[in-house]
Amino acid sequence: MRSEERAGLVAAALLLLWGTVLTFPLHRFTTFLEDAGAAAVDLLPASVPFFVRGLILVVLLTAAELLLLFVSGTGFACFIPAAAFLMTTVFFCVRCIRTGVFGAAEGICLAAVLTVLAVLHFFKAEKILLWITDITIFSISAHLLASIVAAPLAAAYPALKTVLYITHYDDTFIGESFGGFLTLPAFVWGIFFMIIFTLPVIYYSFSRKKA
Repeated sequence: MRSEERAGLVAAALLLLWGTVLTFPLHRFTTFLEDAGAAAVDLLPASVPFFVRGLILVVLLTAAELLLLFVSGTGFACFIPAAAFLMTTVFFCVRCIRTGVFGAAEGICLAAVLTVLAVLHFFKAEKILLWITDITIFSISAHLLASIVAAPLAAAYPALKTVLYITHYDDTFIGESFGGFLTLPAFVWGIFFMIIFTLPVIYYSFSRKKA
């Protein structure tokens, strides 16, 4: 299967499953990326508007996704999931030590994912790993869609919360950065930025070399 076909199937599956228990490990990874991006944004002067901070965070997450897409076109593609979840696990452990609180469900989930990935690498199941690589990469877009479009939309129209189930595991507040700017609702800005920043992701996912 060509890489662009695999990317399209993965993107469609993530849109349907995001917010379900099946994607819980991916939520941990994308939340780690957002926390890392938020830490970088916090280094900006306090005078930087909230809207700009939110926009920079979206740019950072999109840049991370594009970087992973670039790497996925090289011989290191199969190692992306292991690297991603190792970093997520390290972040989880550091957070547990700093807060003194251990999230059992999250810890077990990350340990299970790393075990599965280790087994796949041991048996050199490269075709399966390539699928997992794309799932890991495009989870960032799913996270952004839930964060800057679905979550603000559900907040504005509570009746839609059942339909917008992709916000179920959403613990991000990026969308709140855009609320009220130029009198427009947060989800309007979210839709606009989602369209703008999805275009390069689509381009690189269809133009990358077959890994």
